[in-house]
Amino acid sequence: MTSSNSIYQAVVEEQTEFIRRFRPDGRLTFVNSALCRFYGKTAEELLQYNFVDLLSEEERDSIVEQVYSISPDNPEIITEPSYRGADGRMHFVQYVTKGIFDEHGNVIEYQSVGRDMTAQRQAEATLAEARIAMEKASRVTTLAVIGGGIAHEINQPLNAIRILTASAQLLAERSKTVDADLNRVLKDIAAQVDRIDSIVNHLREHLRQNQSTASGRCDLGSAVQSALSLINAQIAAKGIRLEVKIASELPKVSGTAIRFEELVANLVANAMQALEGSGREQKTIWIDVTASGNDEVTLTVLDNGTGFKQELAEKVFEPFFSTKPSGSSMGLGLSIVQTIVQAAGGSITASNHEQGGALITVTLPAAG
Repeated sequence: MTSSNSIYQAVVEEQTEFIRRFRPDGRLTFVNSALCRFYGKTAEELLQYNFVDLLSEEERDSIVEQVYSISPDNPEIITEPSYRGADGRMHFVQYVTKGIFDEHGNVIEYQSVGRDMTAQRQAEATLAEARIAMEKASRVTTLAVIGGGIAHEINQPLNAIRILTASAQLLAERSKTVDADLNRVLKDIAAQVDRIDSIVNHLREHLRQNQSTASGRCDLGSAVQSALSLINAQIAAKGIRLEVKIASELPKVSGTAIRFEELVANLVANAMQALEGSGREQKTIWIDVTASGNDEVTLTVLDNGTGFKQELAEKVFEPFFSTKPSGSSMGLGLSIVQTIVQAAGGSITASNHEQGGALITVTLPAAG
């Protein structure tokens, strides 16, 4: 007649769940076949192990602390350790571990029942990626609708300003008493109207996602200087010191000057806003443009503000994402900057400088 012990052993061995037992010192005393298959070892090999030996260094302390917290008042815990198999793949397992106590409430042995969670974790990761992609697509669609409306609305007063400025210039040319300075101001207004018109047109291209390639060749150093000439007064008015270093004889990069001027203006505006609430007695923005031989041109914009949380380093480039107070920014500046950089075949990163403040690094390949 089959003993109850052998029946129990057969049932345990046929389980797809992992079953193990170990002593208070951690030494394994029992493992079933499913556990052996998961770890790719024989029962004889595993019984030479301490359960701690199967944990990664990163998770070890936390899981050991949880296991040894088991008591009559807290008889069961759930842990989810990871395990890198012989194939190099990362596997995940969930263990429900219970304490086996003597009459005095002391643990005499631990028993765990576990299951492979790898497929579920991978499915969850895939679902999370799909959700992020859908959210991003939704934001881009919303951006296209809102941005298209903004561009349309801007064009109406812009055309009115263009007509009024042209009329004023015509009257100034016909009059012999008009001040020369006024004539110059009118020409400057007309030039800025054309500039805004160009920016709006580029914004439309950004919204249509038609900027996979960039045309033309541009001197990035000149574009930086041109952009700064337009906002220098604003920077000075805010009491911000500006330090600019532009290397000589920079190789040209792919793109148009107006686009790179927009890029610089957005990055500097971001730095200025970051400095507003920093509490720094001396607020400073550093801009460097350097070349790596004839292969790459690098633009860095650094401020001495408070920086940002490192986990936000990728999110800052997403449309509508902003670290500024609600309503104070649409969160489009860095998204547009990234589009300009990608159109030129370059890359952009955001990080915190070791001495404080946010550091934006743009790397552009030299135009062929």
